[in-house]
Amino acid sequence: MNDTIKLVIIIVVGLTLWLVLRYITRKQKKLHVRFICNLLKTLNVVACLIAILNIYLDINKAITAVLTGGGLILAILSFAAQKALNNTISGISISFSRPFNLGDKIKVLSGSAIIAEGTVSDITLRHTVVMTYDGQECIIPNGIMNESMIINVSSRDRVGNFLEVTVGYDDDLDLAIDIVEKTVKAAPKVLDCTKPLVCRFDADGPVIKTTVWTANVAENFVACGHIRKQLVAEFKANGITIPYQTVTITKD
Repeated sequence: MNDTIKLVIIIVVGLTLWLVLRYITRKQKKLHVRFICNLLKTLNVVACLIAILNIYLDINKAITAVLTGGGLILAILSFAAQKALNNTISGISISFSRPFNLGDKIKVLSGSAIIAEGTVSDITLRHTVVMTYDGQECIIPNGIMNESMIINVSSRDRVGNFLEVTVGYDDDLDLAIDIVEKTVKAAPKVLDCTKPLVCRFDADGPVIKTTVWTANVAENFVACGHIRKQLVAEFKANGITIPYQTVTITKD
């Protein structure tokens, strides 16, 4: 078969496979399927390059020449490929263990420090993309993702968030707790409310703490904002103070 015809066949087949895999990747929401498609796209490109080189070069002789005379080059390439290989293997591990899926809201922690928090938008051979709540893309190498602790918020049927409010020491504490409980339960999107308790004493006053439960993180953010706004009005109407620092300047 003519070399030109071989080249055309390789390019057409390779391009067709690449386009099909790209279409599947864009439409697919399952993490492991998308990762496998990305892996197959890379292998497809490598296979096409090898096939094209095989038309014009003797691959076996070229490999033998590199192995015998390119020891230093191989050492450099091997060192450079260590992290890339680690990220790829970690990506395979993540895609099959599936600690999260595309669209899931997660927290990525290294020890007690939060590396990233947001929605999983993509996974490639090298990295996982997390879209943070302020619209930024956080690119995390798969090796780090595989070694980090991951909290999958979306795997639960509801999300809880702590809500704290400080009142004055001279205020009616039982009344303040009752107002907090009623305000939280009456707020939109709230599924449940943990009984408010005094969690600690600050310099300004006792701190009342409760947990606000909603269906997801977005609704929790809205609900907590509404509750804080309502608490200001309810406390004011019932004579409950929210302490705040003041600065008094005197002039002699």
